[in-house]
Amino acid sequence: MTSAPPRPGSVALIIATYDHAHFLESAVRSAIAQTVAADEIIVVDDGSNDDPEDVTERFPQVRLIRQQNAGLAAARNTGWRATSSEFVVFLDADDRLLPDALRLNMGRLAEHPAAGFAYGSYIDVDADTGLRELAEFRPAVEGYAAFLRENPVGMHGTVMYRRACLDEVGGFEAGLPACEDYDLYLRLAHRSPPLHGPEPLAEYWHHRGNMSRNSALMLRCSLMVLGRHEDEARRQCLLAAYRDGVLGWKRHYVAVWCIDLLRAVRAKTFDRSLVRQGISLACHAPLTVMRAPFYGVRRAMRKLCSRFGSRTAHLA
Repeated sequence: MTSAPPRPGSVALIIATYDHAHFLESAVRSAIAQTVAADEIIVVDDGSNDDPEDVTERFPQVRLIRQQNAGLAAARNTGWRATSSEFVVFLDADDRLLPDALRLNMGRLAEHPAAGFAYGSYIDVDADTGLRELAEFRPAVEGYAAFLRENPVGMHGTVMYRRACLDEVGGFEAGLPACEDYDLYLRLAHRSPPLHGPEPLAEYWHHRGNMSRNSALMLRCSLMVLGRHEDEARRQCLLAAYRDGVLGWKRHYVAVWCIDLLRAVRAKTFDRSLVRQGISLACHAPLTVMRAPFYGVRRAMRKLCSRFGSRTAHLA
């Protein structure tokens, strides 16, 4: 970790990549095109089989850091710990920032020095069709309770963190295979209310490689992360919010799996991984899986998307 003190008003932008060099140039260009320039732009290569340097060498303002494959959370930690800026933004290599993203979130955090992070809305983009749709914005007006009920932050690229707060909580938990962002939101929201604004700050590109399409993995990690806050929810008389969150995540990811299963059957492209996901989902949410055939999956999916965000709306 850098020993230099954070420079007031500075911002670092971290792009973690694993076998996504073919997406990386667009992400880097969106970082460079900000109306308020990033002071540091770092690409962390998490042991890719391709070579991100083919892209980064064309941009002198971008620093490339390589590491052995350790997962997304570890790559993000490597990135922010190599910087010295007051604010930090993380962008996935297959997503893009909109031009005012840094300016808007820096303004919010500068006005509210106690807040640990700020976030905004985003635009869903279908990589196959080019279809663009503004995601529903969900303000976390209840602070910590809102994050117990759901994940109001629909896309991690819209989030800007205060470096001092990342230091206090230790950054991302490297042992989590998914939901490391939700885990961090909960830990920070428990300390201070987050900031938010309705403006779209980034583009979330949907394609076949998105981790969030693995419903079983996402549910398992969501429940693991949320379960760590059960005792604190009880102490703060927020058990109702916590239980809403547990049930909500189960319904959400079972609905996503049902849609994926129906699409595979219709397209006659049945994937054995869907069977494995179904078995895992049944272990973590048996009643929800049993009830899935008896409610309108499409109607349930639309309702859940309105609550948990539109990242899966394109599946319905």
